[in-house]
Formats: sequence, structure tokens, C-alpha cells
Amino acid sequence: MSQPNLSSGRPPTLAPLFRAEAGNPLLAMMLASGGDERIALGPDGRNRYGARARPHAGDIWFSSSTASGVSPRGWEAASAALPCAFLAGESEDWFADLRRRLLNLLAPPETQAVFCASGTQAEYAALALASARAAPGQKIVNILIGPEETGRGAPLAASGRHFLNSAPFGAGRAGFALDGWEGVAALAALPLRDADGKPLPASEIDAKACALVRVARARHAHTLVHLLDGSKTGLSAISRDCAKALLRDNPGEVTVVVDACQLRCKPEQVRADLDSGFLVMVSGSKFLGGPAFSGALLVPGGFARALAEGDDIPWPEGLADHFAYYDWPPLLRDRIAGPFGARCNGGLGLRWEAALAELEVFCALDPALIEMAKACFHGEARRQVMMLPQLEIDESGGEPTLIPILMRGGAKGAAEAVLRALRQQGLHLGQIVQIGGRDALRLCLSAPQIVDFARRYTEIGSESFAFAPLRADLEKLFAAWGALLN
Repeated sequence: MSQPNLSSGRPPTLAPLFRAEAGNPLLAMMLASGGDERIALGPDGRNRYGARARPHAGDIWFSSSTASGVSPRGWEAASAALPCAFLAGESEDWFADLRRRLLNLLAPPETQAVFCASGTQAEYAALALASARAAPGQKIVNILIGPEETGRGAPLAASGRHFLNSAPFGAGRAGFALDGWEGVAALAALPLRDADGKPLPASEIDAKACALVRVARARHAHTLVHLLDGSKTGLSAISRDCAKALLRDNPGEVTVVVDACQLRCKPEQVRADLDSGFLVMVSGSKFLGGPAFSGALLVPGGFARALAEGDDIPWPEGLADHFAYYDWPPLLRDRIAGPFGARCNGGLGLRWEAALAELEVFCALDPALIEMAKACFHGEARRQVMMLPQLEIDESGGEPTLIPILMRGGAKGAAEAVLRALRQQGLHLGQIVQIGGRDALRLCLSAPQIVDFARRYTEIGSESFAFAPLRADLEKLFAAWGALLN
């Protein structure tokens, strides 16, 4: 039998068999597949972050620094692509199309993209590529910035270890090295804040990173340096000038990876980082508001060509638990001799369909409308916080779409209790992060909310009209929050 043509990403002969209704259990099941225990749905139909695998009109999402529920727009896009998920094992066309769409929006020509089951798995991909650049047997020193404000599993993954007891295509042993990666990397962590929670000067973090690179070179190790673009509280380090200098002054001995998994930076910044020779980790399930989890590692064209012309990419057997064959682009995959856990990850492809539906619309917006929506959100959030004397904003981050909020005088565990109580009412905030020993909850604006703001503004030409639904959602959230505090 001839193979169906999937080059369009949506085979028309099968599309009528799948319906986009929010109650479609097959699509919900697939969107929650191909991940680890974090994405598994509980008896209430939600994952551990309180997100459903299908749209739910009663939920209000200000939690995009952690995870959001799938939007109606994302659900429709995933539903249209559902036949592809069942036929993806027969052809690579669907994943090639997803890769092309992502790179067209974020990357310069010749960039390659590795799909990852989450942003944490992107750490494995970056470590594998850094190992390929290192000399045979050369150790990797992995410099992680602000591990307390990145993904919880990032330090383990960055050192080549299991970060959970589960994986997309197998089991894990949290804290133990992946099979074949024993002792491959040593982790060096640099904090973003001092003990009181104040951000450290950028120049100090840069200087410490440079010193760690010098020590690694003296020990004949290759260095993988992280540049964190947007932590859990909106902080960034090291500086891009520092990262460029490290590449320039240590040719072949340093690899730089930008952690842009929040993706709160402009697409132009991602392109500029790739042009600078940096690897870039992104996610479709944070600011973009796609369903959790969907990650990718973007690889500059020159970097990828050099690997394609070199020796095989070191591939420990343990990575088979985390990657499917089609996750990797052919140019890089041809240099991998080790096993993969499956031919394709259909659930991951569907999650990227949903995320790309958001990214494509967002990238087409007038930048002035994006800034208008951000200003409205930030101003209203400040007004609501000022009305509740028990709350205060941590001003250190400076990212208008991610606002850490502290509770004054709260007992230990109070923030967790508030988070859970709000979630039971369908009101979602970003998970707790520690700032100077205090718990902060995070109020976040996401791309789908900005897109809806821009659509309403275009219809009427009124900022107040465009922001009205978001204002109502904020008022509902803070009214419930205030009731809990009182």
C-alpha cells in the first residue's frame, strides 16, 4: 500500500475521523503522552501542576512560568494534526514540518532543532553536543546559572543524571547517572541572588563564570556555560558580552547554551543568540501557553555542520529513555550510533502543534500592541496588590510578564496552601519560588492572553475594551486571594 503524503502535516482523508470537541478523550490522552510522571493525568484529569489536557472554560491561567492548560486555539491545532500522530512512524514528514515552522519563526537559515520531551531533556541534548565537541575522554564542566530559579531537575540533568524516576520511553533512577554517562560531567552552580534575596551584580556573576572556565581549562576539561535568559523570577545572567568573550577567548574549549525556556525574550533575541554561535533551549509550554511539556534545543548552522563532519556524537544508552529517532534532525542524527527509545513521540508532536499555533499568531502581532498589553497587565497587577496589604511585589526581576508576589507575615506553608486553594477554584499561579528565604507566588501573562488582547483592540480600537476580560480575571483572582488571607 502506498504511503500517505504528510508533507502538509494534515492528511485530509483522515481528518474527518477525528473531532476537535473539548471532550475528545483520544486527543486528551495523546497530549498527555510521551512524557514523564509530571505530565501524567491524575483521577481529576489534571497533571501535577493542575493543568488539564483539554480546554476548560472555568480555569483562569496566570501560571505560564510553570504550566498552563491547553488553549482552544492550541486544542484545535492539535486536533487537526491528530491523524499525523498515528501515522508519524511511517514518515518523518510531520516532524520535519514542525521543525521547519519552529525555525522559520525563531532562527536564522541552516539552524537545526532537536525536539525534547521537556526543557529539562534539552539539558541532555546540550550535554551530548558539548561532549561531541570535546576531545575523546575529556570531561565536561557544566556551569549552571541560578539552579534555584530554573527547572527543579536541571542540576541533575546537567550533570548527566536521571532527574525523575520515570522517562518518556523508560524508567529512571533519580540522582543516578544515565547508563553510559557515569562521570561525564561535573556541575558548577552560580547563584543569582545573595542570602537576603537581592540579585547579585551582573559583573560579579560574569567574573565568577570566567574564573570557573579558567579552572576547567587548567584541568583540561571542556566547559558548557549556561546563559540564563529569564529565571523563575525574571532574572538573567551571564551577560551576552561575557558569553561572546568566552567563546572568542577559548576556541573549541567552551560551548555556550542559552536557557530561554521561558521564551519571554523577543524572537529577534533568539536569532541573535544563534548567530553568536550559542545553542538555545526553548519551550512551547511556558510563555507560549502550549500544553506541558514541549522543549527544543536550537543548534546554530555552523555548529551543526562541524558536528556532522566530525566523529560520532557520544550517545549513552540511557538517552534512549528520553529521545525518539525523529526528535533529532537528520544532519545530527546521522552522527548518532546509539539507540533511541522509539521512532517518534506523537504526544510531543501534538504539544508542539498546539504551541506553534500560539507562536505563529503571536509573532504576527504588532509589537506596539504587545507592549500595550504588557503595560496594562503590569499596571493592573500592581493596583490589585496594593489593595491587599498582606501582599508585596518583588521588584528585582524587571520582567513585566512575570511578577513574583510575596506574602507578608505568612506562616510556613502559607503560600503552598494559598496556591492549592486558588487552584481548587480554577485560579492558577506559577509555582512557589524562594526569594531570600521567603516564598513567592508568580503572576504571569502569556502569549495567548496577549493575542486575545490584540484581537479585541483591533476590533474596537479601545485599550479599555481590549483589556476588560483580563482585568476581570485579575479582579477575580485577587478577590479570592484576599478572602483566603482574611
